[in-house]
Amino acid sequence: MKKIITFLTLLAFLIIPISSFAGAPVKVASKNFTEQLVLGQIMLQLLKSKGIPVVDKTNLGGTNVNREALKQGQIDVYMEYTGTAWLTFFKKEEVVRDPMALFEKIKAFDKKNNDLVWLDPCKFNNTYAIVMKDKTADKLGINSLSDWAAYIKKNPGKMTVSVNSEFYSRADGFKGMMGHYGLAFGKDIPDSSVKKMQTALTKKAVRDGQVLCAMAFATDSAIIDYGLKVLADDKNYFPIYNPAPVIRASVIKDNPKIKFILSEIGSSLDTKTMQRLNFRVNANKEKPSAVAKSWLEGVGLIMKTRK
Repeated sequence: MKKIITFLTLLAFLIIPISSFAGAPVKVASKNFTEQLVLGQIMLQLLKSKGIPVVDKTNLGGTNVNREALKQGQIDVYMEYTGTAWLTFFKKEEVVRDPMALFEKIKAFDKKNNDLVWLDPCKFNNTYAIVMKDKTADKLGINSLSDWAAYIKKNPGKMTVSVNSEFYSRADGFKGMMGHYGLAFGKDIPDSSVKKMQTALTKKAVRDGQVLCAMAFATDSAIIDYGLKVLADDKNYFPIYNPAPVIRASVIKDNPKIKFILSEIGSSLDTKTMQRLNFRVNANKEKPSAVAKSWLEGVGLIMKTRK
């Protein structure tokens, strides 16, 4: 009986006519970096394709700008990362290593305290990562951070790394990672072997042979561009950063089908896919709107336009 009810609910959603949308246009926003621009355009174009009037507020600004604009009703929806909400907005110190458990905690907290609704998250996790040249990692037999730590123990003084200053200094960054994998900060990798530089340069240092490994973010386009391998965080140290559409509850109440539309995005966006989309913008110089459109068409969320 439950399956029949669920089927009828979905059927009713599918046959809602496009003209049934009522209310003001949905103001879709994003932060001001490549990945967010693509995610914002994906939401914008998907809603528009379903007959939902939209206003393009993408490239609005940084994290705090988008969050405050959402809370104040200046925008209606943008994509936020679970780790950002948990650590930055809610100031939580509890480490939650299960992605869906973390999502449910954030979802419940924001609904109760801010009347904001978190929709289904994306598969990809844009957290910190340690990367090496693919060929070098294969030659040394390093596929995970446990392999990396074992190599360092067996080869003292041989590992060099590039990191940004924040990742180096914060307790839950480089220092905490080394401890989590059984290494002594400042000893197993001496300070002289750690090169501190801007985030965009850390991967270039690996590419150019200045260091053996570097700090990165899991969906960095440079991972593809420079032929890098992400070492598996096999002991689940890094915080979880799954993005999800966060929308004002009043918008969902006025137009419930928006919830179903935006929840279709996440299941097809894994880490490798997001790397490729970022690569197309950063390396191929394609527009985020064009990349978003081709991805939506490719996964069948919107119809391909005829030439």
